[in-house]
Amino acid sequence: MPRFREAFRTAAAGLALFSINAGLVWRLFRIPYTQYMGSIEAAYIGLARYIVAHFPHLTWFPLWYGGIPYPDTYPPLLHFTVAGVAAAARISPALAYHIVTAVFYALGPVTVFWAAWRLGAGRVPAWLAGLGYSLVSPTCFLVREVRGDSGGWFGARRLTTLLPYGEGPHLTSLVFLPLAIALLHLALTKRRPVYYVLAGLALAATVLSNWIGAFALALGAGAYLFAGFESRPARQWLTAAALACYAYAIALPFVAPSIVATIRANAPLVGGRFESGPMHVALVAVFAAGFLALAWAMRRTRLAAPARFGVLFLYATAFIALAGYWFHFSLLPQPQRYHLEMDLAFWLLVALAAAPAYARLPRRAALIVVGALALAAAPIWIYQLHRARGMEQPIDIQTTAEYRVSRWLGEHLPGRRVFAPGTIGFWMNAFSDTPMLTGGFDNGMRNVLLQDIIYQEYFGDSLEVGLGWLKVYGVDAIVGGDAQSREVYHPYNHPDKLHALPVLWRDSTEVIYAVPRGSSSLAHTLHAADLVTDTPAAYNLVAERTYLAALEDPTLPPADFRWTGTGAARITGNWRPEYLLSVQVTFDEGWHASVNGAPRRIWGDKLGQIVVEPRCDGACVVDLVYDGGVEMRLARAASVLALAGGGLWILLGSIRWRKRSDSATTN
Repeated sequence: MPRFREAFRTAAAGLALFSINAGLVWRLFRIPYTQYMGSIEAAYIGLARYIVAHFPHLTWFPLWYGGIPYPDTYPPLLHFTVAGVAAAARISPALAYHIVTAVFYALGPVTVFWAAWRLGAGRVPAWLAGLGYSLVSPTCFLVREVRGDSGGWFGARRLTTLLPYGEGPHLTSLVFLPLAIALLHLALTKRRPVYYVLAGLALAATVLSNWIGAFALALGAGAYLFAGFESRPARQWLTAAALACYAYAIALPFVAPSIVATIRANAPLVGGRFESGPMHVALVAVFAAGFLALAWAMRRTRLAAPARFGVLFLYATAFIALAGYWFHFSLLPQPQRYHLEMDLAFWLLVALAAAPAYARLPRRAALIVVGALALAAAPIWIYQLHRARGMEQPIDIQTTAEYRVSRWLGEHLPGRRVFAPGTIGFWMNAFSDTPMLTGGFDNGMRNVLLQDIIYQEYFGDSLEVGLGWLKVYGVDAIVGGDAQSREVYHPYNHPDKLHALPVLWRDSTEVIYAVPRGSSSLAHTLHAADLVTDTPAAYNLVAERTYLAALEDPTLPPADFRWTGTGAARITGNWRPEYLLSVQVTFDEGWHASVNGAPRRIWGDKLGQIVVEPRCDGACVVDLVYDGGVEMRLARAASVLALAGGGLWILLGSIRWRKRSDSATTN
C-alpha cells in the first residue's frame, strides 16, 4: 500500500506538470498549419507524409539533394511517431505533427521532474524544478537577443523554438535526455536487466530524435560518470560503456558510420561556417581542463554526487552556449542551439542542490516556500498563455505561395526534379513527391559538391553557369524568387538572371521557369571520354563542358529512366558495348546495377552521380536497386538482435527474480 501511495503521488505530480504545459499549447491539438511559414517544421511534416505514403519501402529517399539514403534524411523517431498518429487517426501529417510535438512539449518538464527525483532530489524539489523548467528560461536572463526573441525576461523560450523555428525534434530529444540519465543511474545502482534495457532504449531514443540532443546526452553521461556516484568508478565506467554500445546497436540503422561521416562533413557548413583551427583547439582544451578541474575540486568537498552531476552538466552546456552567444566562439557547430540544454541542466541542478536544504525545513516552512513559488509562477503562466495565443494562429495553407507552387509542380511535372529556394523547398514535400536539388536537412547531403552548387545558384550572377549546373544535375524547372515573392527568405542575390528562361507558370508574384534540357530523363548515354575527370569548381563549368555537350548530343541514343520504387529504377535503351550510362542520381555504395539479373559495374563519378557500364549490344534493360549495402544489412541485423536480446534478458531476469522470491517465501 505505501508503494502504491508513493507511485500515485509521483504520477499526480507528473500529471500536474503535464497539464500546466499542455495548457500553453492546447491549440496545437487542432491547428494543422500555423502562421510561421518560415519554420523548418515544414520539412519534418514532409518526411512524415512520405512515411505514410511509402512505408515500409524506405531505403532510398529520392526527393532531396538528387537522392540520399533514407537514414540520412533526419533522426527518425519524431517523424515515425507523427506518421503513425496520422495513419491511425486518419488526419493530415501537419495536424499530427502539431499534436505530437505539443505532447512532447508538455512531457519535457515531466521527465525533468522524474529524473531529478530518481537522482535523489526528493519529490517536491524535483517538482518545483519541473515547474521552473516549464516557465523560466535562464537564457532569457543571460542573453539579450534570446530575451527579445522570446518576449521578455519570462518569455516562453521553448514555445518560441517550437513554433517559429520548428525545433520539434530538438525538444523531443530533451524529453528523452533526462529520462536516459535517470535510467542510466537506475541501471548502474540497481543492476537489474529491466533497468539496463530501459536505459539502452532511452539512450537510443535520444539519439534517434535529434543530433544536438545526442551530443548533449554524451555531455550528460560524462557529467554523471565524473560526478562520482560510486566508490568503484571502473565498474561504473565499463557498465556505462557497455550500455552505450547496446544503445548504439539499437539505433545503428540511423547512426551507422557512413551516416556519422556524412553529418561530420556537412555540419561545419550548416548555420554558419565552423572551422577547426588553433583557436578552436585552444577552446576545446580550456573546456576540457575546466571540466576536469571542476570534477576534481568537487570530489574534495561535501557536495553530494547528484549536485556534482548537476554542476558538471550545467558547466558543459553553458560553456558551449554562452561562449557562442557572448564571445562568438564555437566549440562545435551551431553552439547557440545548446541553450535549451543549458536551461534543462540549470533546473536539474536547482533541484539536486536545493534538495538537502529543503529536507531540513520544518513542514510549515516547506509549505510556505512551495506556496510562494506556486503563486509566483501563476502570473508567468498567464503571461505565457497570452503569448502562446498570439503565436498559435492558424493559416489557410491553400493561399500560400509554398502550397500553390508545390501543388502545381506535383500535378504538372510529376517526378521531375526542380530547384526550389527557401521555404518553397521546405514545404515542397509536405504537399507532393516532387524531387528537388535542394532539401530540408543539409547535414544529410551525401554529395558534398551540392553545398557549393546550391550556393552558386543563390549567389552567383551568371545565368550560364547556374543553368549549366542545373542541367548537370538533371533539373527540369527552377522556382523564381524576386523581391515581391511571398517566399519568406528570398535567398537569390540576383533573381533577375532567371528572367531570360521560359516561363512554365506564373501566379501573381510566383514564377516557375523551365530549364531547357536535351532530354528530361535522369539517364544519359555517353562515352567514357565524356565523363568529368577533374574536381568541379562551382563558379565555372570548365571541367564539365564535355559532359554537358554529351547530355545535349542528339546523335547519342536516348536512355529512358523511370523509378519503379523508392529505391529501384529501370533504364531502357538501345546501346553498343562501348557506351556508358550517366545517371543523375547521387551515388552510394548501396546501389547495384544488373542486366537480365547479371550484375554490372557501377561507380560514382566526379560529380557524385552514378555511372553504369551496361555492356549491352542492342535493346537493353538496366535495373538499379538500392539496399544500403553491407553496412546497412549489418546495421539492421544488429538492431533487431539488440532489441530481441534485450527482451529475452528481461524475460529471463524476471523468471530468475520470481524464483528467488518464491524461494525466500518458502524459507
